[in-house]
Amino acid sequence: MTAWAAVVVGIGFAAIEAIVLNVRIRDYDEGVYWQSIRALARGEPLFSSVFASQPPAFYYALLPFDVAGHAPASLRLGVLILGLVGLAATYVIGRLLAGPIAGLVAVLLAATSPLYLHQSAVVQADGPAVAVSTVSVAFALLAVRADGRKRDLLAAATGLTFVLATGLKLLGAVTLVPLVIVLLSAGRGRTRLLVSATVGTLVGCLLMLLPVIGAPRAALDQVVLAHLRAGDPSRANLSANLKLLLLHRELPLQALAGLGVLNGLFRRNRAILVPLAWLVPSVLVRLALKRRSRGPTGPPRKRGREMLPGLAALGLMLATAAAGVIVTVRDIQLALVPDLHNAEMIAAVEAVGRPGDFWISDNPYAIAAAGRDIPGPMVDTSSQRTRAGLLTVGDLEATRVHYHVQWVLEDSFRLDGVPGYRGWLDQHFHPIQNLGGRAVIYQLNGR
Repeated sequence: MTAWAAVVVGIGFAAIEAIVLNVRIRDYDEGVYWQSIRALARGEPLFSSVFASQPPAFYYALLPFDVAGHAPASLRLGVLILGLVGLAATYVIGRLLAGPIAGLVAVLLAATSPLYLHQSAVVQADGPAVAVSTVSVAFALLAVRADGRKRDLLAAATGLTFVLATGLKLLGAVTLVPLVIVLLSAGRGRTRLLVSATVGTLVGCLLMLLPVIGAPRAALDQVVLAHLRAGDPSRANLSANLKLLLLHRELPLQALAGLGVLNGLFRRNRAILVPLAWLVPSVLVRLALKRRSRGPTGPPRKRGREMLPGLAALGLMLATAAAGVIVTVRDIQLALVPDLHNAEMIAAVEAVGRPGDFWISDNPYAIAAAGRDIPGPMVDTSSQRTRAGLLTVGDLEATRVHYHVQWVLEDSFRLDGVPGYRGWLDQHFHPIQNLGGRAVIYQLNGR
């Protein structure tokens, strides 16, 4: 019954996400990744040509969806499928650690988390990386409980999916901590288990390195150093980090997780080690219900005070889920509001030039939505890239010449952050249409 209930939760989750698959742009990164994948589809290699701020698995995982649909809804569908896979793995982990009821509770809390809901319907790498990390932990828990060849295959799948999660976004690397704890906890055949997991990891690494072979230095700069160089140590402080960690919309879920950790430690339950190492939410309900899911070890009926812990846990779980639903409804309402400014820019881009023309822009989404392309080296013009020294006026000029760029759409402050940008723009382009605010279309001089 709990498995079918979890399926129902997954269906509800997919139905909610379906509402926002075809809405307006939800984040600047969506335009960047959409243009990046379009560049891959037309044959430009990752890193050496297409600037990539994420590891290669993210782009190649979504590439088939772009080929099938050529629209952000197609890419979001790919992210949603990974999100559903993550929910299934969440159920498996909860069930193996603390019983079927805990698995159902874990799925319900994950499926009503505003952050998980958002990241499962937006073209970003965070949600897919977390989802596949969850799959990796589920494989590890299954492996230590299996026998024979199945045990070896599950362990290899653990290593392979761990690398895939990291290949989607580097934050997947933190999954190594719970994986090591699970694999080392195996009471028998531990060495063989670790060897199989290592083999899977090595195979995954070889696959992830294939797109990097042609441009290892560029890959290192774009995926790792760009993020490190762009940081401002003078602004890093404890309060800022806590603000990033304790998101207001996730506070109910985080509070519940904290209570779960305390509950597990108080009961000296070793199962808490895996979620504690990975900071998995909903530990309280999962562990509180574990004692009551072990079968008929006590009187069949619970009375009065004996029922209070379970009822309190149920109440906290329902309140947390309700809070997540309320926030999600507000997010959906906001996403359904048309972005008139972006619609105006898309229409203006469609009205000039021709399909196949290359543009340079700090609004890659509008260019892609109009059926136009941005050269691979210019898909990302974020201030982070500029601060890291990986976007210069020399890069702009080299791209203009190589790709015969005839158009520029300027929509924000991002391009102005490139030293010398304004002089380069005035030298080679002239304005032909002001779209309001900072949005201006420029055309190549002499055209």
